[in-house]
Amino acid sequence: MRALLIFVAATAALLVVLIVAIALMPERNPLKRLLTALSLRVGATVAAGLVAIPLEPTPGVDVLYDIGAPLVLLLYWVSFFRNAGRTMSDPDARGVPQPPPTTIDHSPPQNRSNARDIIRRLARL
Repeated sequence: MRALLIFVAATAALLVVLIVAIALMPERNPLKRLLTALSLRVGATVAAGLVAIPLEPTPGVDVLYDIGAPLVLLLYWVSFFRNAGRTMSDPDARGVPQPPPTTIDHSPPQNRSNARDIIRRLARL
């Protein structure tokens, strides 16, 4: 029993360290996206286990939950591995909108007086 409690405490401490490490990463980091998805899946799995405890004494509902919860969790975890494979194979497809590359035609004016001068010149034509 003592070893089990030590394992649970160490796992909880590791999860807290993981969440802090994720929070400190930049938004565009693919590893942050992967670890965020992993943390969400672990949280959903723990929540499913906590919801099962009060539902077990209820006849009928426990059978539905025992069948439905693992199926939903299985689909949720499969989507994690599918998306993780995509993220790792193509790190540029992060789901974060990328700004368009700046070209001469689309570069912002350096200051307002230059933009006003350009508009005045165009109006004269």
